Amino acid sequence: MRKRAQEPSWVASVFQNAAVSIQVARHTTFAQLAEKLTALADIHGQLLRPVHVSIATAPSGISVYQSCRHAAD
Repeated sequence: MRKRAQEPSWVASVFQNAAVSIQVARHTTFAQLAEKLTALADIHGQLLRPVHVSIATAPSGISVYQSCRHAAD
């Protein structure tokens, strides 16, 4: 049986002047992610839509991703 490679974690967000999708390194904290989104907001303008975070998990046979949505205010 062949093991499936772990998919990368990523974050997608829509700012006033751009839509941005970034790959997130393993062991990144939510504080570090918030800092990155703040820096992107300084470049691309106000965050307009909820941020979509897709966190890769170890293959368990049922689901490869756990997703959550957080509205940034």
